[in-house]
Amino acid sequence: MNITPRGGWRFTDPMTGIPHKDNHPMALLQAVRSSRLANGFEVKGGFEHEVWEDVCKQNPELNCVEEGVPEVVMTADDVMRFMTTLKEFAGRELVSEDEHKRRAEICMQCPKMGHTNCKSCGWVARTLTELLGGRKIHRPAEFHKRACKACGCNLDSKTYYPLDVLKTVDEKLGRTPDYWEKCWMRE
Repeated sequence: MNITPRGGWRFTDPMTGIPHKDNHPMALLQAVRSSRLANGFEVKGGFEHEVWEDVCKQNPELNCVEEGVPEVVMTADDVMRFMTTLKEFAGRELVSEDEHKRRAEICMQCPKMGHTNCKSCGWVARTLTELLGGRKIHRPAEFHKRACKACGCNLDSKTYYPLDVLKTVDEKLGRTPDYWEKCWMRE
């Protein structure tokens, strides 16, 4: 949190309802702390982490990265993989919402899930998937900017493609990703 976003750091405190804005992150934290104390709220340890988590939720345009979750750098190979998946998928149907939810729950527990550094990859993948699949797809909020470290795929879309399509793409590209032992891709 060391580069000031355009327009400064913005945060509306859910405890007080007071909006805060500052160009310096530490000054923002101090203003929130002072405001909470002045309004009779206790400020406990972990206060800063809680505020930054809320800042990230309230400002999705920020490139926030959860502590301890590694970043997945999108490469040209990842783009080629996605384009190959779209080509292989053409004329097929997406999996059911129930199957998507089952897969998403497994992904949320996976130690190989990471943040993606690509700001628009999720939107592009989701939009193309919806277009080819012929229906709107649901993206769990927890999937925002998330990708699989084993294969590099955006999880918004991958969890909707038929398993045989995804396995065929791995074979065509000569890839054998090291998926988590509980991954639905191993089924």
